[in-house]
Order: sequence, then C-alpha cells, then structure tokens
Amino acid sequence: MPIIKQLPEHLINQIAAGEVVERPASVVKELVENSIDAGADKITIEVNDGGDTFLRITDNGLGMDKDDALLAFSRHATSKISSADDLFNIYTLGFRGEALATIAAVSYVSLQTKKRGAIEGTTVQVEGGNIHKVSSIGCPEGTQIEVRQLFFNTPARKKYLKNAATEYGHILSMITGISLAFPNISFTLIHDEKTVFDLPATDDDFVRIRAVLGRSVADELVPVFYGHSKIHLKGYIGKPFIARANRNSQYFFVNQREVKSHVLSYAVKQSYHSLLPKEKHPVFLLYFTLDPESVDVNVHPRKLEVRFRDEKEIFSIITQACSKALETHVLAPILDGNKTSEYNEDRVQQSPLVLHDKPLQVPSAVMAAEPVAVGTVEQALEFTQRIAGNPINENYVSVELPFGNSDESASGNENILERDRSSENEVTSTVNGNIEDNPVSGFGVQREATKEILPLAQMDRSYILCQQGQSLVIVDQHAAHERVRYTEIVEAFEKQLLSVQPLLVPENLELSHRELALLEQYGEILRTMGFELEPFGGNTIAVNAVPSYAAKLDLQPLIQGLLDDMDHQSSKGDFTMRKERALIYMACRSAVKFGDPLAPEEQKELLKKLQALALPYTCPHGRPTMITLTSDELIKRFGRNYDA
Repeated sequence: MPIIKQLPEHLINQIAAGEVVERPASVVKELVENSIDAGADKITIEVNDGGDTFLRITDNGLGMDKDDALLAFSRHATSKISSADDLFNIYTLGFRGEALATIAAVSYVSLQTKKRGAIEGTTVQVEGGNIHKVSSIGCPEGTQIEVRQLFFNTPARKKYLKNAATEYGHILSMITGISLAFPNISFTLIHDEKTVFDLPATDDDFVRIRAVLGRSVADELVPVFYGHSKIHLKGYIGKPFIARANRNSQYFFVNQREVKSHVLSYAVKQSYHSLLPKEKHPVFLLYFTLDPESVDVNVHPRKLEVRFRDEKEIFSIITQACSKALETHVLAPILDGNKTSEYNEDRVQQSPLVLHDKPLQVPSAVMAAEPVAVGTVEQALEFTQRIAGNPINENYVSVELPFGNSDESASGNENILERDRSSENEVTSTVNGNIEDNPVSGFGVQREATKEILPLAQMDRSYILCQQGQSLVIVDQHAAHERVRYTEIVEAFEKQLLSVQPLLVPENLELSHRELALLEQYGEILRTMGFELEPFGGNTIAVNAVPSYAAKLDLQPLIQGLLDDMDHQSSKGDFTMRKERALIYMACRSAVKFGDPLAPEEQKELLKKLQALALPYTCPHGRPTMITLTSDELIKRFGRNYDA
C-alpha cells in the first residue's frame, strides 16, 4: 500500500488558503487589489466586527461575464500572467491566481458582477469551495464580493484570530497603505455600518497624505526626490521631532505595491544619523518606480516583501536622497499656542516640547463622528489599536519652525497647500544619477533662506535667548554645543587631525577587572581618538596623553563612561557603532553644561558655529537644540490688538 497519497482538491485549497489567507485583512487585501487591477476608481470596503463574520468589497471596475466569474474560483486561474516570463514583468498587484479559490475554500462567498456594457450580470455563491448557485441578475457594472464566516470549516485556523478590535485594526492599517499608494482611487471604509472615512480621488498625492495621516504629520514632512533612467524615487520623510516609537508610520511602495523591508527602513534611519534617539523611528512615505525586471515581487505568498536585483544600489539611493533632503530643510519644532501642550516622559529624550494633533478638517473628506471622534485614518487606527490592548504612546507636533525669518513662518503652511504642482520633470532632475537640490521652495523652509541668530541673554545659565528675524529662538546651550563639538570631533577623527595633549605628569587610574577587559577589547578606538594608555601594574593604567578637548575633564569617570558606552548591548559586534557611541560620549562630556555661565561673545560664537552646521537642529542623541516663538504667537499671548 503506497505511503504517499494524492490529496483531495478541497484539502489542497484549504492548505493554499493557509498561505494566502492569514486573517480577515488578508482577504480584504486580495480583493481590493483585484478591484484595482480591474481598473476601478471607486472602491467601498464594508466590515462587521473584526471582518471574520462579514466582509464586502464593491468596485466599479471592468466586471466579468458568466464564464469568467466561474473560472475565477478555480485555482491558478488569472488574467494577469500567461507565461513564465510574465513572472518577472509584473505590473499588476495580484497575479498568483489563488485569491478567490482559497478564500472561497474557507468561507461562504457571494459574488455579483457585471461586465461594462453588458445587459445583465452574474451571481455566484460558493460554500467551502463548492459552487452552489449560479444565476443571472440585474446589478451595477463592476464587482461586489461578500465573504462570510471566514474559517468556518477550519476551526484550528479560526481560533488563532485575535479579538475583533485587533483584526479590524489590521484591516484599517492595510487599507491605509493601499489608499496612500493609489490617491487617484476613491476609498470608502464602513465599519459596523458607520462610515470611518470617505477618501475622494485626487491627482495630488499630498492631499491624500494629509487626509490619511493628518495635517500635523503632513505639514512636518520633507520632500525627497531622486531621478534616474531606470529608477525613480519620490516621497516624504518626517522631521526628527515627529519620530515614533515603532515603525507603524513607515510606508514603502514599489511600483505602487506596499512592501515591508527592515533593510530599507534601516537605510532611511541611517540618513538621520545622529538626528534621532536610537529608540525612535522616522516617519516616511517613499515611492519607488523601477523596471519590473529589477524587482522580484513573487518571493512572499501574500506579496508583502520584494527582492531587488541590486539591493545595495537601492540602499545607497535611499540614504543619499533622504540625507540630501534633511540637509536642505529646516527641521526644528515651533511653539504654537493653538496646540495643547502636554508633558510626556516617553518623549522627553526626544523633545522637551510635546504638542498634540488637532483633528484634520477636510471639506471633501467625510469622516465618521462615531463610534469615536477621529479626524484621520491614522487616528482611527491608533484608537483601534488602543482599545485592542495595544496602546500607542505617540504625540504629534505640528507647524513649520523657520530657522529663518518670521515672514516665511507666518505663511509656511499656506505655501505647503499652494506649492507648485509642476510636472515631474520640473520638480526633480538628476544628471548621471546624482541627486540635485529640490527646486520646490514652497514646500517647507529652505536652509538658505534663514537669518542670523543673535543672542540676547542667558537664562538660568542653561538657555540662550535669541532673536532671529522677528522670532524669539530659545537655544539649549548644552545640546547646541554638543552638536557643534560632535561635528568637530568627527571631522578631526575622519581626517586624522586630532589634537593630542600630552600630560606633564601621567595620571594613574584604577579600573575594575571588567573595565580592564573592555579596555583591551576597545583600546584601539581610544587610541585613534587621541588617548595614550598603558598598563601600570595590577588594575592600574597610566594615561599619558588625551585629546586636547578632554584635557580639563576628570579622566577617571571619562574613561569608565567611554568603556560603558562602547559596551552597550546595541553596539556589540559593530565596530562602527561602538566608535560612534564613543565620539558622541566625548562630545557630550566636553560640551558646556547646564549651569555654565557664558559671556556674550561666547554665546555669539556658539550660535555662529551652530548655524554653520549642515544639521544644527538636534544634538547627537536626537534632542532638539532650539525651539522658536514667532512674533505672531507673542501678539496672541499678550492680547495685542493694533486695530484697537
């Protein structure tokens, strides 16, 4: 009797469903992508509970005749590929030819469809993979698919579903990504018979971004562009102070397909370098357009991941383009009295100023007032995840901070709304793959437009009060000097121009056995930084020379702190990261401290050096160096009315 058996068709379909249909959100993704591939420009998604009991997707796409409607429920049946060569030239979202067959194998499915121009439509009802009813009906052009009782015949799969709020959150997150990828398509989401959002179609991707992510996020995005004959990148990256504690606000699109990639996410974070605390993740939306032959989208059953032919090139493009964008735009926060302040310990390491978002009011976008008052898709997603037991402790900061004149400050947001919508060729141009400056000056505040910062006074021996144009700028003297010092140390380190100060009398330090072991492991880094150390017997080392900027520092805690920082868990196994941590530590220890008095000339010199930097807005740990209070805000605060 043979051991190997041929599995029955219904069991094969259930196994395939396990690969393609993980949860209700997987069903929505497959069906919505089919609607997009069918040319629909209006798609409605209806969900009850978490989607496992009821889902309905309605579109106005091409529709199908009776023969195609029946064939669509067969495995490996698709209109999107016809040969092996097509697998490497994928222009559509769906192509596996298993979606309907696998969904129908584990649920009750009802399909209504009518081909454009046809007299009548077709309805097909399928239960557990078996077709029960086929008939002609009158219905609108396009396709409507209902999915009920998902996993009714596979209870082992059903028991792994989370609660309704969590499953609905996955659906909302997935629809968010698709709606950002296709702003030219109208999306409506209805949950438990209440409209969550109604996003009208638009030719302006930024309008869709504002409707989905909210004004507070959208107004703090910096445009990114890169152009090449075969690869094109456009999109937006968030300013450092809106960074999040997770990657939920990171969106990658490859040929309009949303994908997840920790490698590409890391490439973006690399461009921020020392602008972000290590535990924070930048907000971004990046859209890649490239030859389909350069990317394999068939490496994941649910098409969540892709493989690039030259991943190093993509990594380099992202890092260069994002770095260029960050260097050419003002990145600091502005104090806006229209927002409600709230102190949050979780964000204190990133910003001493925490401001909450106000719901976005977009006349053309209908938002639900029930079951919760939310203004954006992202707020709805946040609420869903919170009630599902996954609180998101994130705050948004809004409004442009001009590291320049207040006239631009007052009109910054209007400029964003009215920015030039030139053709793609006018917006970005690249010669031989080199990234050029973005000529769209209305988007945000360009660095070259900024005015000089003039010191007025030192407050509490910790903050420098300054004037810039008609704005009041408050500078954190330690964070500012730390950024200046870090830049100087890195430049000297890379050019091997460190100034070493020999000690007239070597200083002996007694270290623990652990610290001696760390010194042996990381001694080369300390030597390249300018320290001359040698054993002196037992647990004692002799310090013969130090970098000149460390000559006045207490060497015992300095050396111990350097060793501890380099041995940080996140740095293990990474020489570059350990070196980076050491340089940041040295910058911090050698910078002026809170409580240090600064003479007017010292204040002026510090501000001059800070403003000359490419990235003056945060210290190397990611904390802001300054905030701004505009003259308009002062007028409101003091109740000034010049017409009275």
